[in-house]
Amino acid sequence: MLDLPVLAPLVTTGAILRREALDLGLGAAEIERLHRSGAWVRIRPGAYADRSGWDLATVEQRHLIRAKAVLRALEQPAALAHVSAAVALGLPVWGADLSLVHVVRPARRHGSRVEAGVAHHAAQLPSEHLTLAEGVPVTSPARTVVDHSRSVPFESGVVTADAALHRGLVLPEQLREMLFWMSDWPGARAAGRTVAFSDGLAETVGESRGRVFFHVNGLPRPELQVEIRDGWGALLARVDFLFRRQRTIGEFDGRVKYRADTSGMPPEEVVWQEKIREDGLRSLGFEVVRFCWLDYGRPRPLVRRFNEAFARGLARPEV
Repeated sequence: MLDLPVLAPLVTTGAILRREALDLGLGAAEIERLHRSGAWVRIRPGAYADRSGWDLATVEQRHLIRAKAVLRALEQPAALAHVSAAVALGLPVWGADLSLVHVVRPARRHGSRVEAGVAHHAAQLPSEHLTLAEGVPVTSPARTVVDHSRSVPFESGVVTADAALHRGLVLPEQLREMLFWMSDWPGARAAGRTVAFSDGLAETVGESRGRVFFHVNGLPRPELQVEIRDGWGALLARVDFLFRRQRTIGEFDGRVKYRADTSGMPPEEVVWQEKIREDGLRSLGFEVVRFCWLDYGRPRPLVRRFNEAFARGLARPEV
């Protein structure tokens, strides 16, 4: 049984460095025994995690555990950056590569390189571009969003940028200011496209992906989170996407929508209430197109469904 002081780094950070274990009095043979027995899993050169906690961790949580271990092994100053900073800030990183830990270090002292699973970015790092998250230094939300958007596909960048805006971690003007500051950096043009397109009204990853889907497939840009009221002014629904001119509503269906809600309403009742809601929207003269995660991988049928709904909505007289 290991003493509590030896376990402490594992409890507080999720990982322990080999040199930390040696400093705490654990011998090299004991470290190797823990690894070979499966009690510890090697998560990167010279760093281990407790097997039980590692097996239960999500992909994002594992990335953060590795990232914290990387920072502890580096000469300071250094901070998590790009996708690693986004993970530490709790932002969604859909579609991003999590195989590398990204750190930023002052350009005057270090060079950019990829080594041992770590992407080292040598760049200017003003103090105002830094913050703390998960107990470690990371780039600020604005710096993180722009850095991330410089190096990932458009859809992935939009997902992260939308979430940062929606959660109030950053303001649109802060993103624009950061983009101007980094205007001559590699990938700045791609980041500019993401910043210009981002919208804090998107509430979920699925809705952000929907916005990108409409854009890249040539569909009109919808209004987000619009309240629809009945003829008496009572709120009927708050819809994900409204194509006002085409009198068409788009609703993204995540599975969570059909689970028991916080009031304890059973799933079948949730489904029934959704049907009543949709019937009400149709009675006001709206077309309704429901879609889910799988539809994003089958663009042609979904585009066709929307275009057919647009045609019906444009032909239908207002109620």
